[in-house]
Amino acid sequence: MNIYFVGMCISFAVYIIIGLYVSRRVKSVEDYYVAGRRAPLVLIAGSMIASYASTGLFMGDAATSYEGAFSSMVIFSTMQTGGYIVGAIFFGRYIRRSRALTVSEFFGKRFCSPAIKKLAAFTAIVTMIVYLLSVIQGIGTLMSSVTVLSYNTCLFISMIVFTMVTVIGGASGVLITDTLMAGLFTAALIVSSIVIANNSGGWFNALHTLASDSGTSQILSWAGQPGALYDSGTMNVMWGIVYGVVWGSVCMVSPWQSSRYLMAKDEHTVIRSSFISAPGIFLLEFLACMAAVIVRIKNPSIEDSSRVLIWAAMNDMPQLLGIILLTGVLAAGISSATTFLSLAGASFANDILCVRKDRAINTGRIIMIIISVIVFAIAVQNSPAIFWVMFFGGAIIAASWMPVAFASILSSRVTRAGAFAGMLAGFLGCFVVRLYTALNSITLPPYFDPALIGMVLNFIAMIAVSYFTQVTPEEKAARDELFIIPDSEKNAHEIRKTLAMSKWSFMIGVFVTIFLLVFWVIPYITAK
Repeated sequence: MNIYFVGMCISFAVYIIIGLYVSRRVKSVEDYYVAGRRAPLVLIAGSMIASYASTGLFMGDAATSYEGAFSSMVIFSTMQTGGYIVGAIFFGRYIRRSRALTVSEFFGKRFCSPAIKKLAAFTAIVTMIVYLLSVIQGIGTLMSSVTVLSYNTCLFISMIVFTMVTVIGGASGVLITDTLMAGLFTAALIVSSIVIANNSGGWFNALHTLASDSGTSQILSWAGQPGALYDSGTMNVMWGIVYGVVWGSVCMVSPWQSSRYLMAKDEHTVIRSSFISAPGIFLLEFLACMAAVIVRIKNPSIEDSSRVLIWAAMNDMPQLLGIILLTGVLAAGISSATTFLSLAGASFANDILCVRKDRAINTGRIIMIIISVIVFAIAVQNSPAIFWVMFFGGAIIAASWMPVAFASILSSRVTRAGAFAGMLAGFLGCFVVRLYTALNSITLPPYFDPALIGMVLNFIAMIAVSYFTQVTPEEKAARDELFIIPDSEKNAHEIRKTLAMSKWSFMIGVFVTIFLLVFWVIPYITAK
């Protein structure tokens, strides 16, 4: 047993203890599935950041940047941040008004259709199981890299931990552990990226070294390293834009993000959380990707690029800081795993089985355990493909949900039949194309990405079927009800605070622009 594994075991114990403590406060179904709808701003924003920043970011995105697609990753991460703000304002606050237990239930209530609720639940569960697979593979890869334990043993240990945390504490436990983990891995990444850069001569000297070396000069360029994603720089940029759209959609409506709005104590918390989550996620993406690129100065030939930050933690920084960084990456994985598992269990119990409230908690717990075992079995039988498994999950939810989600709020003409057809067409279109290309080892150009194909099919099917069907009075009343502002949301002081924060939202764009110019673009151009 080495010192890194000791640090991980301590963090595991803390998460389980928190779950046990929070479980004493669980008195009802709403406590277990939506944290009693009383979560404050810090827990909502922290959980949103934590549920996004899984091992996919620290291992998948970092690996892709290390391989030479840094600019593509920056384009995609910059675009996606806007999804938080758009999603909170035009979707999140309305689903909170619905008082649903899950986002899938919201679709059922909005269109007065149990069929849509079940379809939304099915797509959500498939997506979260796929994403959970990505996360558990990342955790297993991380733990097996720094301990003497086998990959399968590490998978088993991680499964036990995140299953216990989720099953015991429910949504409240997930929110609290998520926020603590978000603070841990954010602080660890900021300090670690600075140390990694200083060990290579300082931030700006490191960028100069990369830009002036013929072997790495293209990594920080707009085109990226040829062959990292595509041989053409234009195609690499197009990939970044396409995935910016796809993941912007994921940040707007995905169940692991929008479900947090159901837990918020009020709509002001929903909106304000987006102004924290957006720059927070951008900063994490930029630092993780840039740190991975700078590691190339010390080690340009890491065989498994998903281990780039693991290598840096164990070889390029003080041992204590390395322990903190690896524990932070582990925390990112555990936090996402608890989120996906909690939501999958809740959706299956509430939306698929439709169990009575007095049985919902125990049924959900049993389902979560079953899902964990299934995902563990799949992970054991398949080699890790963290980056692409993660993007597959995101593609499904963007194709299935995004057009219908916004139409459910913004359109009074979309019918239940149209919404069902759109969601089904989006899911099948994305899934079939992704499966076909994977089985036949086909690389499509980014503008034919399965997620885009699915979203287009979703929109066409939704509009076409709605054109030939009628909105019922029941559906119209359900939508109208979403636009009735509850009296509890009319506090003048809270309104002024939210409006003040909203007026400064444009500063997020200004901040991102200046940050990129100072810490990437200008140093790179100067060095060239």
